[in-house]
Amino acid sequence: MTPAGRSNPSPLGATAPDRVVRTVCSPNCMGTCGVNAFVKDNMIIKIEPASYPDPGFERICVKGIAMAKDRIHHPKRLREPMIRAGARGDGRWNTVSWDDAYEYIAEKLTSVAQVHGWKANAWFGMTGNYGARAFTSKERAANCLGGSIFSNLGLTSDVAGFMGIQTTLGAFVVSNDVSTIANAKYLLFAGRNTADTGHSEMRYIFDALESGAKLVVIDPRFSRTASKADDWLALTPGSDVPMVMAMLNVIVSNGLMKEDYVLRHTNAPFLINRHTGAMLRAKDLFEDGEDEYLVWDTTVDGPVQASDAGLPCLKGAWTLQDVSGKQIACRTAFDALWEVWEKYTPEFAETICNVPAETIRRTAIEYATADPAWLYLAQGIQRYHGGHTTFRAYITLSALCGNIGKEHAGVSVLDGPYVRMHMGMSDAWTKPTGAPTHELSGMKLIETITTGQPYPVRSLWIDNHGFGTQSPLFKRFQADALPLLDLFVVSEQVMTDAAALADVVLPVVSYYEDDWDLVGGGEIWFMQLRQRAIPPVGSSRNDYEIYKGICERLGKGEYWQMSLRESAEFILKSHDDPAIRAVDWDVLCRDGVARVPRRRYSPEEMPAGLRETLSPSYSITHDELVPFGDLRFNTPSRRIELYQEQFSDIGEAVLDYVEPNEGRSSALHKKYPLNLITYKIVHSTHSQHTFLPSIQELLPRPMLEMNPEDAAKRGIANGDEVIVFNGRGRFRVNTHVLESVRTGTAAMPQGWWKHAFAEGHPSDLAQTKGSEYQDRVFGESNYPAFDLAVDICLATDAEKNVTQPMKPGAN
Repeated sequence: MTPAGRSNPSPLGATAPDRVVRTVCSPNCMGTCGVNAFVKDNMIIKIEPASYPDPGFERICVKGIAMAKDRIHHPKRLREPMIRAGARGDGRWNTVSWDDAYEYIAEKLTSVAQVHGWKANAWFGMTGNYGARAFTSKERAANCLGGSIFSNLGLTSDVAGFMGIQTTLGAFVVSNDVSTIANAKYLLFAGRNTADTGHSEMRYIFDALESGAKLVVIDPRFSRTASKADDWLALTPGSDVPMVMAMLNVIVSNGLMKEDYVLRHTNAPFLINRHTGAMLRAKDLFEDGEDEYLVWDTTVDGPVQASDAGLPCLKGAWTLQDVSGKQIACRTAFDALWEVWEKYTPEFAETICNVPAETIRRTAIEYATADPAWLYLAQGIQRYHGGHTTFRAYITLSALCGNIGKEHAGVSVLDGPYVRMHMGMSDAWTKPTGAPTHELSGMKLIETITTGQPYPVRSLWIDNHGFGTQSPLFKRFQADALPLLDLFVVSEQVMTDAAALADVVLPVVSYYEDDWDLVGGGEIWFMQLRQRAIPPVGSSRNDYEIYKGICERLGKGEYWQMSLRESAEFILKSHDDPAIRAVDWDVLCRDGVARVPRRRYSPEEMPAGLRETLSPSYSITHDELVPFGDLRFNTPSRRIELYQEQFSDIGEAVLDYVEPNEGRSSALHKKYPLNLITYKIVHSTHSQHTFLPSIQELLPRPMLEMNPEDAAKRGIANGDEVIVFNGRGRFRVNTHVLESVRTGTAAMPQGWWKHAFAEGHPSDLAQTKGSEYQDRVFGESNYPAFDLAVDICLATDAEKNVTQPMKPGAN
């Protein structure tokens, strides 16, 4: 197949390809780069960037090259199904046929069901393979077999911030088109290391800088992106909120707030009951009043419905009489907000975030007066106990400056076809039987298995997930949950740390061996077609084919009769999202890529799956060019909700600083005085690349970054072997002592397999304490991956410094 836009592939001399196939590099990095794979004798001999309907999106990176060069035929590559021949984890396997593997699995699943019911068989996975069919086939299988699905939202450690977006803006994801960022005059990046984690976007950042934009990066590390910035604000990990609240203080105190915008497009002027925190409605005061919010209108000097107000009052307090004659003490929501924010002076915030007060003051004024000012957020800033407040704070900053709904401004985080594909998959695809699928909390996976609540789970099948390196639960899973499982199956491409403990390992194709799957862009508004470049290695199969086989063995084959092409077309055309359904199937088949039209949802058009997953009160919104360009928000008030009355009973109606569980004033931090953060790197996506030879040439082993001041206090020199520890675990690693990480913080790349450490693993130190706010919004909390207090000592001093760890995974 000749890629779109290529009629005559460049000759390669004696190694001229037999064919060139346009497919998609999609190893969970959000880049989703179109790739031309040059194939000779069923081997990939070269890859290059593929073309798009619009120019400027062609790109490729060292990770993509390594996937094609090293991973497909790596010695660890799984080629045939295997059933363990000894104890779990001892490395003894019997290679078997697919029929034998299916027979073994079917017998185990049936025996579990006979004792505990079919829902005792569970599936769990992540997004390691961006194909729409790949990461949803397990949901289809679980539904067909009456099994259970463990959610993955909380364990991604990505969703606390999106909860803050949802409750404040009524959207799940929101972003401007990054290719237009050169039109912004001021770029404020919070924890966004675009050079490493969104490097396909970096060219547009350089365009902005060349056009004269100022770049300010907020990050505890001097990242590669920070190295390109005009200002680097090296704050204490998890302290964005006090710093941003100090910026709010400066903006309001200096008269820089866009007051008319705040009055008309946020709920700040709404009246609230001082004692209950509830917002007043017209029905509370007037006999014939409706369920409308009230403001104090200065033109009539009294309360009126917000939609009828002439000139609302932003600040003030009054005593009113309700319909029963009872006195109500009320004030504006902004009054309640300012009562908290007023104490966050730059000087006070400096004592928490360690950013100089004058730097906070200068940044606030620059942001408030720049036009337009682009605010770019990333997930790292919300990987703490109160992570939702971080995104709430930055959205509030943008709102007070009138930037939301404004071209080349606003708040950008993440949006694109990939997220929409995942969140809006139709029940027709994932629930083909028409019956509901049993759903369980992924954050409570261990507790569910060990306690048998809400019901027993006795088999677990994992796909698309590096469970052994990427989950905070793996140490506890191995110690407490795995012995209780009658069956543990892992579908994988290579023998990972989790696969090594399985009862059955099933070989899965790489994306170069898969065919007819859909890949929605993570950073670009295109749908791409995954097309087979080479035959599957060994007898490996894709996820759809694997689950088709087991369902057929168990008498549910009627739901798996679509071909791969038919399944891709069905997913696209049955999707809940109108923008996904609008993709031109014929163009996609012809060119391997097609535009995804961006549009706004009305509440009625909101994908049903998204509505059920999040909350019936909220929708997702996106304008053609500018998010919220019409200043309509799908929140209960249809405004930006700076005040959130639904959380008044837990003290979170007003934005305030929620200190991390293991923050600077916690008892644990006094014992373990350093924050450990693990960051993503340009050379690997999670754990997919760190073991590949060409990547190891660039990054041969994990190294822990320490500030010279922290290292000197512990007698540690550059290159020393150290133990990083807390009460839950420890790991051994060598150090980089350098000033690119602020004092009180230790940092290292994430994604390393267990064999990369002489002892332990960073995930052994993790904690998973939840948040009531987050539990209410999503039904489970976000894994606070960076909420981690540790200490460090020389490996030679370990015995006198490191105490006995607690029970694995205990909080």
